[in-house]
This record gives sequence, structure tokens and C-alpha cells, in this order.
Amino acid sequence: MAVALGFALSANASQTTVTISGTVMASIPCVINNEQPITASFGDVQIADIDGVYKTITVNYTLDCARAVTNEVRMQVRGNGTWFLPDLLAVPGNGELGIALKKDGSSLALNTWAAFDTSKTPVLQAVLVKKSQDSDIVNGTFSASATMVVEYR
Repeated sequence: MAVALGFALSANASQTTVTISGTVMASIPCVINNEQPITASFGDVQIADIDGVYKTITVNYTLDCARAVTNEVRMQVRGNGTWFLPDLLAVPGNGELGIALKKDGSSLALNTWAAFDTSKTPVLQAVLVKKSQDSDIVNGTFSASATMVVEYR
């Protein structure tokens, strides 16, 4: 009787697939600015003087890549580009004003990778740019934001 009952239970059994998942992550090879936001200020700006050079500021941040297993590292600043030049960071509410970025003195196009060596933190600079000399720039405070990404290969 026990054998027949055991067979009956097997015949009426149901089965399903069990899936177990997760993500294996390596330790973060680079830490940007001690995981704190990076802030920089242009201070007071004279609209008439904005020419792509005036008020070039250095964006101070720290970069610790001591855990990187290779010196092949690259960085990118991700953000929304202006309608008139997508390589410039848009300034919301000021459609004819953008922010150009420089890495070690050379142009750094928005949303574009740039390689660097981990032995020297790249110097990042920002400068205001107008669409044209006749641009209608809104008077008052402004701000823009982007995301810095550092990746090693």
C-alpha cells in the first residue's frame, strides 16, 4: 500500500524551475571626490565679457585610483548638450549659454571618453560660451549639472 501511495504522489507532483541570481562586483578601482558631489562656481559674470576664455575656472576634485589594476583609465562628463553645440553643457533657462569643458587644457567634448594615466589626476576646467556675440543671455543666477564617470579597462 505504501508503494502505491508513493507512486500516486509522484504522478500528481508539480515542478518548476528555481532561478537564483545576483551580481558579482569587483571593488571600485577609482573613487571620485571621496564620493561627494563636485561643485564649482563662476562667481559674478559680466554677460558682455563671455567669450569662451573669460572666467575659465578650475573644477577641483580628487581622484583615487590606487585600486585600479591597470593604468588604462578614461573619463567622461555626461550631461545635456546645448541645442546650438551638443559638445557644450546646457545651462537650463539660458538657451544661448553653454559651458565648455577642458581636460588638461584641451577641449573635452561632453559625453565623450578621454583617456588618462592614473599617476596624474586630470585638470578639469569649465568656461562659459555664448552662441554668438549677440546672444540673448538671461540676467541672474544659473546652474548646470553633469555626471563624471571614470572607467578602467
